[in-house]
Amino acid sequence: MSQAEVARQMGVSQGQYSKVIARRVPLAAKMTVRMRSWLEQHESTVASIDHDIMEKCIELMHLLRARLEDVKEAGERFN
Repeated sequence: MSQAEVARQMGVSQGQYSKVIARRVPLAAKMTVRMRSWLEQHESTVASIDHDIMEKCIELMHLLRARLEDVKEAGERFN
């Protein structure tokens, strides 16, 4: 599965997906939701995804976790 295919399935451009993966742009909340949804839908097939894509999925999960922690911290600061 290519970056273009993953991006298409998530409803974003390949360029935007690539920038997020490369950490050239911050992970926006909307992208976080799309990534989480995509990962949850493909969780059962991870074993069949080639090694490179599996590494990207793991990287996405780490980015998602960091983004969720940032959102939580920001919410706590304003409460």
